[in-house]
Amino acid sequence: MSLFPAYQDKHCESTNSPNTHGAGDDNGDDGASTSWLKNSSYKINNVSAIKRIIISSSDSSDCEVVDTVDLTKKVYPLISLDSDVEVTTTENKNTLQSTKKHKKKKHKSDKHKKQKIKQEYGVEGIFFEDTGDKGNLKVDTLCSRARPLYDLSEKTLGFIKYKSHKNKESMKRYYFHNKKHIKIKKHKMLIKKTKTDTTNDDDNNTEEFDYFLNDKASKDEEKKLKIKEFNEKLSNEPNNINLWLEYINYNDDDNDTNNTIDDNTKIEKKNTEKMLNYQRKLSITEKALEKNKTSIELLKLKLYLMSELIPSDQYSEQLEKLLKNDYGNIIIWQALISSRRSSLSICTVEKIIKLYSNCFETKHKWLRVTQENYDDRLLEMLYNLLIFLRHTGCWEKMWEIIRLNLSLNINYKNTQYLKYLFDEKKLIDMEEIILASKLPLNQLWLRVELLRENCHWISVTKDKIDLIGDSNRFVSTEEIAEFINPLLSKNSNIRMAILSLLSLKIPLLPTRHCAIKDLKFEESYWCIDSVESILPMIYPCVGEISGHEKRCLMGKKLLESGITSGPQYLCYHPAQEFYIAFIRDVFFSIADNLSMNDKINIYIWWLRFERMLIVIQKNNNQNSDKGFKKLKSIIKDFLKKEDNRNNLYYYKEYALIEKEMGKFDNCLSILETAIKIKDNILNNLTIFDDKIAVLNLYRSLVETLLDARHWNDDTTSKILQVFSQMSSGQSEEESLDLTELFFNKCYVEFINDSPTLSQNSMTIFYTNFYCDAVTCYCYFLYIKNNDIKKISEIFERCLEKTNDNPQLQEIFYESQVSLFQFICQRKELKICFLEKYLNEALNKYPDNFYLLSVFASIESEMPNWNIGIKNGHNNRVYSTLALCLAGRARLESPVCVDDPIAKTAALNKLLHFYKRQMRIVEIRRCPLIWRLYMLLLREHDLCEKKGEEIYHESVASCPWARCIYIDAASIAPQNLTQIQDVIREKDLRMHVTPEELDILRE
Repeated sequence: MSLFPAYQDKHCESTNSPNTHGAGDDNGDDGASTSWLKNSSYKINNVSAIKRIIISSSDSSDCEVVDTVDLTKKVYPLISLDSDVEVTTTENKNTLQSTKKHKKKKHKSDKHKKQKIKQEYGVEGIFFEDTGDKGNLKVDTLCSRARPLYDLSEKTLGFIKYKSHKNKESMKRYYFHNKKHIKIKKHKMLIKKTKTDTTNDDDNNTEEFDYFLNDKASKDEEKKLKIKEFNEKLSNEPNNINLWLEYINYNDDDNDTNNTIDDNTKIEKKNTEKMLNYQRKLSITEKALEKNKTSIELLKLKLYLMSELIPSDQYSEQLEKLLKNDYGNIIIWQALISSRRSSLSICTVEKIIKLYSNCFETKHKWLRVTQENYDDRLLEMLYNLLIFLRHTGCWEKMWEIIRLNLSLNINYKNTQYLKYLFDEKKLIDMEEIILASKLPLNQLWLRVELLRENCHWISVTKDKIDLIGDSNRFVSTEEIAEFINPLLSKNSNIRMAILSLLSLKIPLLPTRHCAIKDLKFEESYWCIDSVESILPMIYPCVGEISGHEKRCLMGKKLLESGITSGPQYLCYHPAQEFYIAFIRDVFFSIADNLSMNDKINIYIWWLRFERMLIVIQKNNNQNSDKGFKKLKSIIKDFLKKEDNRNNLYYYKEYALIEKEMGKFDNCLSILETAIKIKDNILNNLTIFDDKIAVLNLYRSLVETLLDARHWNDDTTSKILQVFSQMSSGQSEEESLDLTELFFNKCYVEFINDSPTLSQNSMTIFYTNFYCDAVTCYCYFLYIKNNDIKKISEIFERCLEKTNDNPQLQEIFYESQVSLFQFICQRKELKICFLEKYLNEALNKYPDNFYLLSVFASIESEMPNWNIGIKNGHNNRVYSTLALCLAGRARLESPVCVDDPIAKTAALNKLLHFYKRQMRIVEIRRCPLIWRLYMLLLREHDLCEKKGEEIYHESVASCPWARCIYIDAASIAPQNLTQIQDVIREKDLRMHVTPEELDILRE
């Protein structure tokens, strides 16, 4: 039996083929099949043409191997296993080449690599595992249907891209690099202009206009021509101040772009170029002052440039030299006081008060100016002195100066102020409770210090010093005699009253840009030290028909945070009611000694202040039912007086107070009753002042109904009913038509510049008839026809008309923004329209607190939130404060409360905003911004990382502000001893010393 029975038949057939040759033919068929097994030299030449086929049988587990011969292939001789001969024929080489086309490899070493020759062996069934199995490296994954899905969006706050695509050649803006170091070269963004003239084909067919057109040579030539033009104009007009200022500020934009820091520009070079620019400006300013010695603008600019160029001690010496030549110049005095006050090494309370005293001694030289200018200078210096005393904690001295000046000028005779002294026995009992609490030493000192600070603001008589034990609470007249001065004009009495109330931390309601400018507060950025100064941003008293929730977020956790100084009326403490009663008494005592118009202004201010207190107490969840009842009785007694019972403005404010107390129906009934006191038909009123008051009541009634908090389905019909009551028609439709005609007539009369426009004098708290008429007209068009396009046209024409009257234009801007904010809140208009009108208003009136409040509410809700001002007033203190409130509102919004990632991102951006803004000198001198920064560190447990650093920076920037040291004791308790030593060194007020605290603890 054959060893390979299944192979035998096929092998015999293959030996008979013509392509085979060997010894099998001589041995016969029987021997051919087995002879190769017996003869070791026997070789089969056609093995390469045999294919092995494995046949699997279902009946058996064995497999049969069948060899087949491929007759189409050429058969080559086999090589012996022990042979050293290498096959080199071209035919063999061609057959060994792979038929599969491979991709070109990158490495050059693989191009000429000799391909490995595959050997074939005479023995069959030999296999070598020389290729790796890729299946061993395979990792099984889930199919697409079984994979989980995740929602990722770049719009999510805090989203981080997992892969960043970097452009190899990113185009850079023209302002990104220093233009001096940019090589002029071809850029991708080129404009190619093809010439069509066939005669110039041999020339260049294209002209390339480089993207960077500012060639250095042409720019220098342009500068020379411009400077020559300035010199020619100034030689003809040497007294043109605006032209001098334009020449001084020329080329500022180019210097700003050149000073941009990039990889190739060092900070030192930037500062050097900045100083060179300041020196150039200073030399031009000095030449301008030689021609215009009385120019205040040029003198202020010169002093500012000097302060930037030389150190503070040298700057003070230069100012003293200037004062020797012009001893009565109040501008130089203010610069000298500011320089000494801001110097950490020089500033002490005694030295600064001495400077103020020396300045007031020169007042006899101010008489060369008019009476009004003399009063303005006197009141400006007096207000700065009062604020400085308040910042240092000397409340008793500040109040005595206020009281004696009011007594001298407006016959202020309030001798009952001593009844507001806090009971010292109650104070001692509360201190004992604090000392028994076993708190850390820094907390004990802080609580006792703040308790005494809140309760002590009135000076005591000399006989009570031994009982109290604090000599600072007694103020002698000799100490303050230099600061008690009479005013020359009675018209200045109202301004003195306003400044006195502002010194007691009562904000203007509302606070407008023009009012700040008239009161000369534009440069008083250092005066803002407590949260009371920015309350009109949270409670503006204008535009109150929408945006309430956003304003509440801005003030959340801010009022109870303790960012105040001295006695305060915001949060509950033992002396809160005493201080509120004291303020009411001051309001009444001042108003009773003023003229009738000024008296109305002061009383309106007082009623708005009471309304603001109600809103604060309601938002802070303070139980004040007893206080509300007491206030209502005070107001009713006030309205019963003969001089007040017929004043419609008082009834309007009383109605709004009732609304804030939660009595909406009482508010409406009071307004409707007050309107009927005169006559509800506007055309029947012959006295113009009565018409102004009644129309103002109508506007308040409509705005009360428009309030978004009380809006419902019946509101539209109620408002139309109010409009119909203004006219005497037979039906409601006829009355509405007559009302529309009345409003349109007032609008046309205002646009055509009627003589009656000047009948209403503008004051701080009074309204304007035409502004009320136009605003009510816009309300009417919105409620009846929803004609937003016409409303926009009306406001635009009125704003254009009032370009020469900034006070009235500012009120128009407030009305426009208020109405469009209400429309946007009702989702009837996109927010971009409101931003357009708001930015236009802020560009003209950047210190309007209501406009800043709306701006902050918009910034706090932007999807990709980033703190920054889009207008050109980002260096102003009030704008920075508004953005600080926007950042706090963002952190308290549901977006950040529900998402910790969003909260972290918003917190980091707010911290970076503070760090960036502190580089500006005016903002760095504002104590309130530093206090808001410290509050943020306390709220988010960042005191350990940044507390000590911020303490040193804040004290170096505001060394006169006592509140900075008090807050620093909270964020850097390890430096408490150092803080107390600095307070003593600066002569700041300290109510309890460490030695006294140790005695009390024992």
